[in-house]
Amino acid sequence: FFCWLQSRTISPLPRRQPCQAYASMLTYTPPSHPELPKPTEKPWLLLLLCFIWLWPGILGHGPWKPDEPYALGVVQWMLHSGDWLTPRIAGEPYLDTPPLYYWVAALFARAFSPWLLPLHDAARLATPLFMSLTLLFVGMTARELIGRRHGRSAVLILIGCLGLIDTGHQLSADVAILCAEAACLLGLTLALRRGFLGALALALGSAALMLSASLVELVLLWMTAAMLPAFRGWRSRQYVKTITIALALGAPLVLMWPMSMAKHQPELFAQWWHSLALGPFYGFGRFALLHDFGYYLRLLPWFAWPAWPLAAWAVWRGRERLSSTRYQLPLVLVLMNLLMLMLSPRQNPVYALPLLLPLAVLAAVELDTLKRGAAAFFNWFGIFTLGLAGVLVWLGWTAMNFGWPAKLAAKAVKYSPSYEAQIHVLPLLLALAMSLAWGWAVTRRRLMGRQAVTNWALGMTLLWSLAGTLWLPWLDAQKGYHMVMHSLRASLPAQLDSCVASAPGNQLPRAMAYYYVNLPLLNSETVQGHSCRYRLISTPEANYQPEGPWKMLWRGARPAEKREFYVLLKRQD
Repeated sequence: FFCWLQSRTISPLPRRQPCQAYASMLTYTPPSHPELPKPTEKPWLLLLLCFIWLWPGILGHGPWKPDEPYALGVVQWMLHSGDWLTPRIAGEPYLDTPPLYYWVAALFARAFSPWLLPLHDAARLATPLFMSLTLLFVGMTARELIGRRHGRSAVLILIGCLGLIDTGHQLSADVAILCAEAACLLGLTLALRRGFLGALALALGSAALMLSASLVELVLLWMTAAMLPAFRGWRSRQYVKTITIALALGAPLVLMWPMSMAKHQPELFAQWWHSLALGPFYGFGRFALLHDFGYYLRLLPWFAWPAWPLAAWAVWRGRERLSSTRYQLPLVLVLMNLLMLMLSPRQNPVYALPLLLPLAVLAAVELDTLKRGAAAFFNWFGIFTLGLAGVLVWLGWTAMNFGWPAKLAAKAVKYSPSYEAQIHVLPLLLALAMSLAWGWAVTRRRLMGRQAVTNWALGMTLLWSLAGTLWLPWLDAQKGYHMVMHSLRASLPAQLDSCVASAPGNQLPRAMAYYYVNLPLLNSETVQGHSCRYRLISTPEANYQPEGPWKMLWRGARPAEKREFYVLLKRQD
């Protein structure tokens, strides 16, 4: 056609320019975009790294503060009493957290204890389950929102966050909150392309959030869903359908637990509604706002490292493309969570945990565009810092078991005086294998932001693995409550002539006494508890002296404890 047109034109093309060139001038050629570098990552290595990250510290130690004694007390009471509706510790209500995590932990405890694992280890298996689901949902979110290969980047950033390393390995209901938040984040991401799956994830995630957190987290999520249509990319029929279906499916599930408690235990429901239904803001009866703003400003720089600097780079790098959905969803969630932290009167690191999820996704958006110099600095900072920390862990192990170096050995004895030197072959071999694997990994060439993040995640995994293998017996001797509770029971008559009571808010010794020595501590404010001749109190005073008709029978504390002492009193007739 073009050759025929050329022969018929009044001003034909010069002979030196063929008609094919004329055709190429009129043909649209889309601009070529630089392709991602050829992938060098192997998915099975990421799965192996996540598996190794999940397990150190899960087995082999008793319940530790801050959360494990309470969670174990609830799980034990559920198994012994059969009351699975309301969390209780030795019969006393414990409404700080809804029961989802306790249900799952109790199922693991029933399946694997006592024939295979102690009750606390079996219950703690719920944590790697919830955390593995969290990592899966975050990876799927980043892959769907950003593109192929970005899911693994978000997962690596998340497991490298300093604030997740402790809570992510505890018997703690907070990991269920993370899992529920991650499911909701995935649901909102799928809402634009796979409506029904997005609605299902959002509905189930909302129900799990209601069963693990408070109304504030749930309202925060749905406020985000309502705000997204303010951006053009989210104004679609598909999104509206997804949200509508999610509401229809999720509303009955969300209301199931509070309505059941209101029907069967109205007094406890009223207590929860008045004091704890709003979580970070207490409850409807004692709603409070604002606090010392410096707390979270001091916490977040280390708590959210390395997610927050990478997220800041993503916003700066993509400042002209913020109209893209890949920026909008995680950025809105980050801002909403920051607003909640700034307004909340309660100062607790666990309230900052959900912030890590959108930060990790946002940080993955521009990870591959990180400047070479910045990536190299971050890489060597991670190698030096975490490598040095790993060397110190090894030195600490030699000090606590062989007495060298002498100064470290003296510190080890000071902070855990009841520890006796012991060497276990299997944990030692695992620690050696992890150290050698880390040394091999960091000697390879690292040039891109993706590989620098991988190095950091490897270093964090190494550090936690060393602590969970080499230091675990020493930490358990320092942080465990078994010696304290057995000493308490030995101070009482073999055949008690009266009950033992404690203050209603004294839930930690109530849980540990019931778990270790089968000693129920009654509520001292009830009629039955007030009549008990024995009373256990918790005090920060090391030299506490009783007043009135009470005589001190026993004083105890964990080794090297400075702020938490227990005193057993007996009423003088």
